[in-house]
Amino acid sequence: MKQNLVRIFCYGFLVWLIPFAVAIPFYTPDGKLQTDIFLFKTTMILVGSLTGSALLVSLTGRILGKVFPVLVVTALIWLAINWGLDFLILIPMSKMNVSDYFIQIGLGYLTMLIVASAIGWAVDKKIEKG
Repeated sequence: MKQNLVRIFCYGFLVWLIPFAVAIPFYTPDGKLQTDIFLFKTTMILVGSLTGSALLVSLTGRILGKVFPVLVVTALIWLAINWGLDFLILIPMSKMNVSDYFIQIGLGYLTMLIVASAIGWAVDKKIEKG
């Protein structure tokens, strides 16, 4: 279990870091977006979803017993990590106020709960059926 917890926290950092790193080339050194806002947001949704889903699937294979509750807790940990890192790094860097942050970015992280729940539920159902 300790190994899974370390992995959950490391993966949570990657779920934040990978989309952050992908976003950097979209901006000029002075912080202006260089492309269409909708292209950027779509790219971020796709990269975040792909990263989170791949890491959840990787974690799923290491879980002994029921997967659903572990993945829900994982999603909650990742949510806290992502919000925490955004508050430490992204919000100060972008000079965005907290309400704009949650409207534009922060609430989107709730999809982690949806995807984690869906994967966990599907895996547990498959195991139950044998």
